[in-house]
Amino acid sequence: GPARIASMSGGAQPNFYLWGCWKSRIIKEPFLTKKVPSPLKKIVLGETFIIGLKEKGQVVSWGKDAKNGCLGLGKDKRTGEPIVQADAPQDIEGLTNVTDIQMGQDHVVALNDVGEVFTWGRGDKGQLGHNDCENRWKPQKVEKLSGEQIMQIAVVRNSTFALSTSGVVYAWGDNKDNTLGLEDTNKAKVEDPVRLALLGEMRVRKLEIFENRTIIAHVRAPETDEGFLDVEVAPPDDKDETEVEIFKGIDEMRKAMEKTQEWWNHLLNIKHGQPYDMSQDGSMSMTEGAPTGLGGPATIQDDLNVEPEKLKRAERHLNALVNAAIGELKRTQQMPGTRNEDSSCACSLTSAGCEARRSSGARQLVDAKRRAEEAERISAYSVMDFGANAQEEIRKIIAVTKVLQKMLEEVKVIEPMDVYCQELKLTLIECLESKLQLHDTRVELLKAAEAKPSDPMLPALRIVKDRWNSLKHFSLYNLYLECENEKKEFGNDEQHLAYLVQKSNEMIDQMLQIDKDRIISHDTLVPALCYDLLRENAELRKMTNSYQLHVLMLHQGKRISGASVGLGRPADALTGGDS
Repeated sequence: GPARIASMSGGAQPNFYLWGCWKSRIIKEPFLTKKVPSPLKKIVLGETFIIGLKEKGQVVSWGKDAKNGCLGLGKDKRTGEPIVQADAPQDIEGLTNVTDIQMGQDHVVALNDVGEVFTWGRGDKGQLGHNDCENRWKPQKVEKLSGEQIMQIAVVRNSTFALSTSGVVYAWGDNKDNTLGLEDTNKAKVEDPVRLALLGEMRVRKLEIFENRTIIAHVRAPETDEGFLDVEVAPPDDKDETEVEIFKGIDEMRKAMEKTQEWWNHLLNIKHGQPYDMSQDGSMSMTEGAPTGLGGPATIQDDLNVEPEKLKRAERHLNALVNAAIGELKRTQQMPGTRNEDSSCACSLTSAGCEARRSSGARQLVDAKRRAEEAERISAYSVMDFGANAQEEIRKIIAVTKVLQKMLEEVKVIEPMDVYCQELKLTLIECLESKLQLHDTRVELLKAAEAKPSDPMLPALRIVKDRWNSLKHFSLYNLYLECENEKKEFGNDEQHLAYLVQKSNEMIDQMLQIDKDRIISHDTLVPALCYDLLRENAELRKMTNSYQLHVLMLHQGKRISGASVGLGRPADALTGGDS
């Protein structure tokens, strides 16, 4: 009611003057708006509503919109009906740390400080990017862009654009007159973000909209020495030359420090992994008003409980920061007086990226165990007979064995992030194989106790058989099918085959590494010949993979050495070790 509206608008300060034309409305004289009790850094205007972005990143809206849901206030919790009117500014839920908002014809786009894009409003042209044409009454994250860190958003009527930190442009929505810039110029609309392939390999640094109908993509030019002293002057003497170099170095150091502060403040929000005792993990930051970190000193428990998707997102953002730091380092390393200005930042960002990847890789292995443990509690221990019945014991063991086998398969396909995660993965595989062999041995002993046929060597042979079958899964054809299912994209067939060979060899090497830990992975009951044959099979598969890549490159007329495609000395490969 009026009292609630008055209380919400109480303490409001002058926000902005408004005059001129927009949509079908005209204001001839500047009109002062006093609605929001905190500073606004941007507003967008609808026909009968206003959306404002506060200095601290919150988004508010007020006015009336009964058609499209641009107010972004969702639905009334009591009636379930969409909220179509707000007489006083209302916070839009689900949006925090927003850096920019853009208004289309009847839809709104928001970008936050971690590169996520949210849209709401009218969606009949696919302009919201949610793989449908439905309206949204409250902000919804554009999931198709989750794998990218977006740094700019732009809108042309019912068409939406997003620019990533890697210089890639995505577009979706209305494609009338090929506004989206697609290869398929006849496509009327696009319902989720697609990469603009027509821009080629050029990296875009900024998008610009001209007269709400023309899109300009500024590309990254070759690195040049730019600075405030780039003017044509007469050739200086040696003394003047030295002074110019000094001033250039000072200016570049200033720019580098500004970038470092920006990167550091962002780094505090996405840090994971060691060291865990940094005071900056709390509320401290390099600049006043900068975003705080984890809200307190970071701990190992934080990394164990954080959502895996947040770890992956932090890894992507850290990679983008590292690439930016390396690019800046390359640009300035030849300038006088700037040798050390970016290298320390690049090193620290690289270290932070390694820690995030390590935490992410370890969490994948931990989560694989947790999922298996949840399943085990449901299936394996549902047998409640505590008697000495051998059949019941076997049923229990088989139930747990199935869970362990599933867990082993999940662990095998996890890609390690670094050597630490690789060793952790191999150790977990060895542990699971030992556990499986122990269970099979118990089953054979129970059979023997019941005077039934049994063979104590079978459990160890089953492990060898499982490893042999795993090698079949590492074939190029199976990996090719996986790439097709995951819709991985490659520049050409050569890159595709090179990727398949690399992934196949990595998985084969993983099995060979386990074979080297003989005190754990070998069983004394199994003849050494079985392990020799398994190892030689793996080496032959690696050679076959490399020869296929070699033949392709020769077919394309490329002169290459065998070592460049992984071909060493085949005889050594087959006779190495203890074969």
